Amino acid sequence: MLHRLLRKRHELAALLVDEFRNVIPEYQKLSDATIRDVVEMSVHNITHVTTTFADATTDFEGDIEWLRRSAVRRLHQHVSLASLLRTYRLSGTMLWRAICEECGDDAVGREVALDCADAMMRYTDSVSSALTQAYLRESMSVASGGQALRTDVLETLVTGEPVSETARRHATTLAMTLRNRSVFVVLVHVHDLDAPSSGVHAALRTIRDLLATRLDTTLVGARDAEIVAIICPVAEADQGVLNNALQELVTEHPDWSIGVGRTSEGVAGVRRSYEEARMAVDLGIEASWAGRVIRFADVMLDQILRSAHHLDALLEETVQPLVDYDAHKRADLVPTLRAYVRSNLNMSKAASVLGVNPNTVVYRLRRIRELTHRDPNDSDDLLLLAIGLRLLDSVPPDARLGRPHP
Repeated sequence: MLHRLLRKRHELAALLVDEFRNVIPEYQKLSDATIRDVVEMSVHNITHVTTTFADATTDFEGDIEWLRRSAVRRLHQHVSLASLLRTYRLSGTMLWRAICEECGDDAVGREVALDCADAMMRYTDSVSSALTQAYLRESMSVASGGQALRTDVLETLVTGEPVSETARRHATTLAMTLRNRSVFVVLVHVHDLDAPSSGVHAALRTIRDLLATRLDTTLVGARDAEIVAIICPVAEADQGVLNNALQELVTEHPDWSIGVGRTSEGVAGVRRSYEEARMAVDLGIEASWAGRVIRFADVMLDQILRSAHHLDALLEETVQPLVDYDAHKRADLVPTLRAYVRSNLNMSKAASVLGVNPNTVVYRLRRIRELTHRDPNDSDDLLLLAIGLRLLDSVPPDARLGRPHP
């Protein structure tokens, strides 16, 4: 039943938005571009409902960043909170009716429909709370954060899709300012949006004060759980200043995830660098790389590996036999290979790092060759083994067929 509902999501979303425009006056005044966004969010909502129900979970708040961002956009599109919440009540009602039609009139169908009604009410309540929090949080930011880049302008800059006419005008002005200028993005992801000392507002103030006072040209704004800093370096020394500032952030807030995109040019460069910084942050969160600044330029290989097909085959052909052997024999073949690679193939340095005799490293490398059929002393084989190690360290365990992460 849920699968059939999912197949009809685009049709249902179109019907929903027609209903919004028929019964909510504010939605009758929205531009065509905004209505397309509303349709897209309705499709996303239906997908989220059906997949959540299909997982038989009561955790309706999982990955709802898209939901909070849509609430922020509606604020800047002059949709009231009451009207926004009404759209989700209408959505819940229409979706439940669609579920009833799919369930049929027999006893089992009626029982399923009643179960879904209960779940739909809890879902609507949960979503309404998340929407309200995001809407009010942004309302307070607009009222008090005059020195920060407005969220609707930031959203327009990093996505290329105007949130509102006001945001489009601001973004156009910024695009002219940034034309032919080098830019890069620093992105900070906070894990508790409303924490007094480390939430999004505290992070916005901290980063704005830290960077704006040290770098001449810095634009800082909040985007849901992200703080985005757009930096235009004007001197070579700026890079050193930035490195020191980011190191301070990592030291004082080890729970924040920080990513840095590559330097590019103009407003198109902002989007590119933002995506790179976000990929770096996502990699850091998935790989549990806490307490460090992650630069996209330093993890490009990790990104390539994460997007490659047949990850399990690559692991099986390189380091998986070592992982299995270490688990059964309590050996240290994986740490030995890692130390050998990081020591630039210097056995004495590797032995020092491991706290063992160099002969022990020689023995373990020989055992690695026997288990993997790849010789660490052969450049081609060593390259594959090193890539396998990088893959092991950067790809989340659930992308590796459930194998343990050492």
